[in-house]
Amino acid sequence: MQRHSIALQLHLADDLPPILGDKVQLQQVTMNLILNAIEAMDSVEDRVRSLVIKTVRNVDGQVCVEVQDSGIGLNPEDAARVFGSFHTTKPGGMGMGLSICRSIVENHAGRLWVTTHKGPGASFHFTLLTAARSKS
Repeated sequence: MQRHSIALQLHLADDLPPILGDKVQLQQVTMNLILNAIEAMDSVEDRVRSLVIKTVRNVDGQVCVEVQDSGIGLNPEDAARVFGSFHTTKPGGMGMGLSICRSIVENHAGRLWVTTHKGPGASFHFTLLTAARSKS
């Protein structure tokens, strides 16, 4: 992040319950979203490059992770297709990363989605069931 002049902000809830899941796969999802955010800010020169990572417990009791960037953002058409296999908005991209991320999250009984911003950037969110909820 230093190499890319990105200001990192962490807003991590300290009262989150444990989740059940494959640690390596969930790390891959998180790292893919972070690396995508970094790449989305590469061409930004007119504002602060900001990456915000948040965790919260949502109203359904699930853990929600949000990766928000101040990059170039997504147009509505791309936002609707960004999780499809072989769809990419990056030069040289394969279009598999977000599709794989969505499959991993869904295999953990969660959901992955994107929200576009009126200003710069985009936010990617994913939810995961807590260990207590997965037993019920």
